[in-house]
Amino acid sequence: MRTVEKMKKALRNKQIIIRLTEDEHRQITASYEALHMSQADYIRKKIFNESQISLLKKQEIHDVRVIGIILAKIFEQLKGKRIIDDEVMEIENLIEKIKMIVRRLNDKVGKS
Repeated sequence: MRTVEKMKKALRNKQIIIRLTEDEHRQITASYEALHMSQADYIRKKIFNESQISLLKKQEIHDVRVIGIILAKIFEQLKGKRIIDDEVMEIENLIEKIKMIVRRLNDKVGKS
């Protein structure tokens, strides 16, 4: 455990007790287990919104990345053909947006 995390843990000496329905408890348990997090860390992140928590699967991120690669290949094949400049810019912008989405998704999965 890193030093900063140890210091935060040492400062955490307060508890909050809440009541949940069976279904709510099941949902929370499934979520933190799917994210490989402790129950406390998961709830803390949800409350303080330290990072966007979502149930992203690496396969889904890979699929978006593949779509971007395929789009880039289609774009390469279209070069030299008669395409309107606006369409070219639109395709280039879309490829860049997909790249940024994949990077953000990878960052989120890496932090969870």
